[in-house]
Amino acid sequence: MQVLLVVGFTWTGVAGHQGGAQLLYWLLAVLLMFLPVAAVIDYCVRIWPLEGGVYQWVKHVLGPFAGFLAAWNFGAYLLFMASSAGLLTATSLSYALGPQGAWVAESQKLIASLNIGIFAVIFAVNRRGLGLGRWVSHFGTAATLLVVALLTLLVFVHPDPGYRAPTSASRISLAVPVLTLSGLNLFTKLAFGGLCGLEQVAVFAGETRSAARSILRSAWIAAPLIALLYIVCTASVLTYSAPAGIDLVNPVAQVLDKAFAGGVAAGALIDWRLLVSRTIIIALALSLLAQITVYIAALGRLPLVAAWDDLLPAWFTRLHPRYRTPTRSLLFIVGLAFAFSVAASVGAGSQETWQIISVTANSCYALNYVLMFAVPLIAGTGLGMRPDLRPGIGLRVACVVGSVTTLLALFFGLVPILDLVHPWVFALKIACTVLFVNVLGIAVYRRGRRQRRPAPLASENASGASLRQYDPRRSGGGG
Repeated sequence: MQVLLVVGFTWTGVAGHQGGAQLLYWLLAVLLMFLPVAAVIDYCVRIWPLEGGVYQWVKHVLGPFAGFLAAWNFGAYLLFMASSAGLLTATSLSYALGPQGAWVAESQKLIASLNIGIFAVIFAVNRRGLGLGRWVSHFGTAATLLVVALLTLLVFVHPDPGYRAPTSASRISLAVPVLTLSGLNLFTKLAFGGLCGLEQVAVFAGETRSAARSILRSAWIAAPLIALLYIVCTASVLTYSAPAGIDLVNPVAQVLDKAFAGGVAAGALIDWRLLVSRTIIIALALSLLAQITVYIAALGRLPLVAAWDDLLPAWFTRLHPRYRTPTRSLLFIVGLAFAFSVAASVGAGSQETWQIISVTANSCYALNYVLMFAVPLIAGTGLGMRPDLRPGIGLRVACVVGSVTTLLALFFGLVPILDLVHPWVFALKIACTVLFVNVLGIAVYRRGRRQRRPAPLASENASGASLRQYDPRRSGGGG
């Protein structure tokens, strides 16, 4: 699930815009973002292995309001990313259909129709809970690794006899790139957008056996694997496309389309190269849908946890009588995701639409990360924690580094990668949407506080068990 949640093939296109310097960019991103996130998870999940993840960590250290804003912005991030389901599927179909299917990626009616069908299936899967959802996660991860394996092979083997290397920089270079604002813009996008997400599985802590141990292991095992996958896949993208010609929405489908572009061999009845290309493109689309299914599953737990704390109506706490899943919360989230997908595509092409969705999502996610990195920096100063639970100097430095990288990503999020006619309109859309999301969140929180019910002794988690509020001063940090 870590691989499925973190790896986003679209970020290989962003990294590919830097040419051969992508290697140093990814390694620097690992140092400045990936490792600090893993260190924070290592610290927090041992003390608060609770359903809700970052929401619980921030709430226990910075207070309920900060915890709610962290969860609210994380939820907005997942919601925006889920809303791209139809767009990403349509782009994959356009490549799978060949040149005659180019219109598919730009058809707003078709994208809306795809969203309706996709979200209906996603809701049906998540209604059954992680018993079925984990197999969707396994399938998505397997499809992701299959695509990565093929991309690795395509770096060295070129199925198209007419293959010609693009006139661009090398695929991997150790030369230090010249520092420019454009390069810094791309770096912050791939560092934050591409390498964040290791903490997301902590949302399912209440439904995980030995949550602290399992989540810690998953983070440290997945981290180096994910970094390697990104470097290899970006090299494959640069093997078939010059940096300026990379498709930012679906760079991998573009690679497969070019790599298997050769015609049918003389006397052959089936174009096996074309068949393999189209099959892998469909597998890529299915892995993206599996990823979004897990996004919706994680997002559906957040209103549930907030409702336990009386910050949202009790309506969200109702569980399915058989599967013990928050079906009402899931239905609400699916409806919102569809509405967001329609709103984001109005008056914009597919490339611009993807930028608007991804940048808005990551801007909300960045606010969540700023609060998450603040937890170890503040923890121990007023919680009465035992000395051995207080964060060390190394963790505090990592949190400062991660916070600076996150804030840079938040600032450069307003700067588009593509050359747009009105870049200020792009920035205004992002800023106003993020501002609206947070103003709405504050209003919801204040309403919830005014109507707060008497706090129960225990709350029911998504599996039907009793989940008591965790106090590190009582338990000494145990799980």
